[in-house]
Amino acid sequence: MDDDIVPIVEELRRRLPKSTGDEEPSAQDREAGGEGEDNEFPFEFRALEVALEAICSFLDARTIELETAAYPALDELTSQISSRNLDRVRKLKSAMTRLTNRVQKIRDELENLLDDDDDMADLYLSKKLANLSSPASSFGAPNWLLSSPNPDSKIHRSSKASTATSVQVENDVEDLEMLLEVIYTSIQY
Repeated sequence: MDDDIVPIVEELRRRLPKSTGDEEPSAQDREAGGEGEDNEFPFEFRALEVALEAICSFLDARTIELETAAYPALDELTSQISSRNLDRVRKLKSAMTRLTNRVQKIRDELENLLDDDDDMADLYLSKKLANLSSPASSFGAPNWLLSSPNPDSKIHRSSKASTATSVQVENDVEDLEMLLEVIYTSIQY
């Protein structure tokens, strides 16, 4: 396994429940945050959070690494202008530009996701699975909406579906939106 992936896999194992579902979290897991606030989110959001945190940590570490190398290179360039110093600064600038572009791409994707409630609702894989296994589910629509004088009416069917979906989407995206906004604000360039 790639050395860059090992910390992510370990964090996923720490934060995500055992596959059997029957085991109680150990005292160590509870102290480390294995139970509580993180477990309020569905599995897929906790996994997404771990992945995004790993990306942020990598970008932060890379930024610190480049800054640490850039300041002495700039100081050396100001004290002695040479082709070697210019080339070193140019390479550091190119690396900074690539890093800035990566950060901007991530921010853009998070912003696009935050702007689209339907896309965020599509990330609720656990609910999709639950809805598939229980076809009688009404997507959280009010009872009065589901009972209509003319259930065969095309207007009734489309109205019921769109209202039920919009009620569900509105409720579903709040938790994910909060998670993504925290990550979005933590990614700076």
